[in-house]
Amino acid sequence: MPSLNYRGAEMVAIVTVLVGISFLAVLLRVYARFKRQVRFGIDDYLCFVSMGLLFAMLIELGLWCTIGGDGKHQADLDMTTMLNFGKIFLANQFTYFLLCPAIKTSIVCFYRRVFTTPKFQHTTFALNTLIVAWAAGIVIACGLQCRPIKSFWDPRAEGKCFDQNEFLVVNQIFNVVIDFVILALPVPMIWNLQRAWQDKLALNGVFALGIFVCFASIYRIVVLFWIDPTDTTYTVYQATLWTHIEPSIGLICSCLPIIRGLFPKLRFPGGSSKQKYGYGTAPYYLSTSASHFATSTGPRSPGIDYYIKMEEGILSRPETRKEGEAIAYPADSKLDLSSNGGIAVRTEIDVTQDAASAKSIR
Repeated sequence: MPSLNYRGAEMVAIVTVLVGISFLAVLLRVYARFKRQVRFGIDDYLCFVSMGLLFAMLIELGLWCTIGGDGKHQADLDMTTMLNFGKIFLANQFTYFLLCPAIKTSIVCFYRRVFTTPKFQHTTFALNTLIVAWAAGIVIACGLQCRPIKSFWDPRAEGKCFDQNEFLVVNQIFNVVIDFVILALPVPMIWNLQRAWQDKLALNGVFALGIFVCFASIYRIVVLFWIDPTDTTYTVYQATLWTHIEPSIGLICSCLPIIRGLFPKLRFPGGSSKQKYGYGTAPYYLSTSASHFATSTGPRSPGIDYYIKMEEGILSRPETRKEGEAIAYPADSKLDLSSNGGIAVRTEIDVTQDAASAKSIR
């Protein structure tokens, strides 16, 4: 059985640690959902799929560095090892091309649960459609990059392949652009909230953690140019490493906004005592569906207010509530409405909080 070379062992160790942290982040995400009594959404399921693909990439990396010769000079490898290198390289591409879109769509779907204004919903739907369409196209292109496909890993087979580096760089440029779009999406929504500026700054800080993913994506473009076709197995080291670092960081960052609420000392600063320790009244305007948090037709977004309160752990029980005041829960909440006196909204409605609506509630 071939052994790991020192470069391969170093790479496997780094990636194993990152995958372990990613797995811990996913477990904490699951725990946070159960603790806050919020049902799993499509963003969570995509996160689970991403974790599975990340494990698959780790297995591929282990094989790549043992029987595939990754990290060794090409001149030192026999033909069997070179064939293994090419096969695992192709398998790794397919996994990566599925993993990155899964993480991106998971993040966008999480945004859709929090920011539910119609304009934002339409924008994020279009973005997810673009990501999925690109993923489908790049996976098909990956399968057709060599004709016959065997010529990808076997230099003895007669065939024709398009430029490998150009193919990877083009896909990575798309990833970078989409990463920055995803990073910028929640910013205007957050700054339009009717909350203290400290809350807005803290929220932006949580969502801006994706800047690390953007950096990893950009750096991966750089290292792709370091690959020397005459010694691919050795010079692909940095590209291989960052191919695994980028999605690991992305998956961790996608979980952080959900698991932040498990750490009370990290609550949002500022705001009124009512916002921090008790319930206020229902949002001024409410329009919800069974699959999303409450949404606002004005600049205020009850979905993000709910997110803040949920993550601060203050939605377990109301402390005090004046007669006629209502509590709005998202339709996917599992809270006991009979004991909390809440209203579960299952259809599209508009509720205006004025004297008339208060009387109707009474």
